[in-house]
Amino acid sequence: MTFGTSLKRGITAALAGGLLVTGMSTAAQAAAEPIQPAEYGILAISNAPCDADGATGNDGDLAEALNGVLTDKLDGYMTAYRVSCAREIIEAVRERGLARRAAVIAVDTSIVETGLQNHDVEVDHDSLGLFQQRASWGSVANRLDPAWATNAFLNKMIDKFPGNGWQTAPVGEVAQTVQVSAYPDRYAVEAADAARIVDAVWDFAVDRPYDSFTGDAKADLVVHTGTDVGVRKGTGSGFADLGVVTSGWGRFHGMQVTNGMGRLYYGDFNGDHWTDMIVHSGTDVSVRLNTKAGGFDSGRVVSSGWGRFHGMDVTDGLGRLYFADYNGDGFTDMVVHQGSDVSVRLNTRNGGFDGGRVVTTGWGRFHGLNVPNGLGRLYFADYDGDGFDDLVVHSGTEVSVRLNTRNGGFDGGRVVTTGWGRFHGLNVTDGLGRLYFADYDGDGFDDLIVHQGSDVSVRLNTGSGFDGGRVVTTGWGRYHGLNVTNGLGRFYLA
Repeated sequence: MTFGTSLKRGITAALAGGLLVTGMSTAAQAAAEPIQPAEYGILAISNAPCDADGATGNDGDLAEALNGVLTDKLDGYMTAYRVSCAREIIEAVRERGLARRAAVIAVDTSIVETGLQNHDVEVDHDSLGLFQQRASWGSVANRLDPAWATNAFLNKMIDKFPGNGWQTAPVGEVAQTVQVSAYPDRYAVEAADAARIVDAVWDFAVDRPYDSFTGDAKADLVVHTGTDVGVRKGTGSGFADLGVVTSGWGRFHGMQVTNGMGRLYYGDFNGDHWTDMIVHSGTDVSVRLNTKAGGFDSGRVVSSGWGRFHGMDVTDGLGRLYFADYNGDGFTDMVVHQGSDVSVRLNTRNGGFDGGRVVTTGWGRFHGLNVPNGLGRLYFADYDGDGFDDLVVHSGTEVSVRLNTRNGGFDGGRVVTTGWGRFHGLNVTDGLGRLYFADYDGDGFDDLIVHQGSDVSVRLNTGSGFDGGRVVTTGWGRYHGLNVTNGLGRFYLA
């Protein structure tokens, strides 16, 4: 079963409203949990943290939103702490590469057993933890570790349902088979709410850097049309229009527009998983932080001296800038392509970038096909899903990837797809369109996104290349840049 579309709209609306929770300690959060009436059977006992770092503000946002859509035991009783417990369960499922249904079954079981709480006092003989696992399952420390406890549950589930039978058997039946409860009928009742919780939390339960405008793991479509910047939320099966989020950017489509002032980029500058807007205006680079309420703040300058880095087509141009997470810490770094060198200035986490270092060289003919004897262009994306952005090279018809070595550079590379000779931009002879790289389906691996004519299609990352693709949105024929005939603007994946 799925409640994804309607629930995600509700979650998006709630997050856009800027709902927040106070930053109390984990112990205080557990102590402050609202207790349901006695008939719900949830004990008012001590709970251990689920996330060692405590519940997050985003957990609180999700809890508030879920309280508007749940229908059974936890209706009105979701809290940041309970969401953090669901998040840890879902993260364990995702780390094993299991289908979403496994998370629904596990969350359903924890709702019934403990109300999504990590009981650290043995009850009902010697039961403990999120799933009330008996002492025969493992040590006290193991049963109180959400990852260990979830994996123990999943191991037994897979053992009891060989051939992936758990994927088709009713949720309540699977839970009962694993738990052998004296109250077998309780699990089926909570299955719908378990699915709602998993749908809400799934994209946030990823143990790696990720970012998007809406804070989940799926890239959103950011559209710069005229003076307006709008967002279409990535759903994994297309994009949902969230409307205009900021305006006044008519002179930021690039320096080649009339009286052009600069251009826009997008990245997670402050490491909170929400994509910020980065503005290159004249010599300055400034950042407008995502407010998490449907827009950006007024910004501040974070680096200066980049007046000749709007591209090689500006007067005396030295190169261009990119923004990517080079060192895998979740904070967007500044990548400078100057002449043949590519250098990285790491995000200092205190409002700027460091002095930088060269990480690869030999790319003097990769500023775009419009430079003399141009061979192609560069991108930065996380191809192998390790959280470190890799170097993607579009040279002629081929797209190759040089993996981030994590020790100061990139490896020798390999071709991952070919046949893209006419996709360096519509300004090349017989140009068909251009390429982007972003995580469309939220699995942690950046996919190939193709803007051809009016269509935008996605080729999912297979781990050894990309699949055959499918069109996910259309009507963008005038968004290849303002230098196309009757051009309306351009878009980004962020």
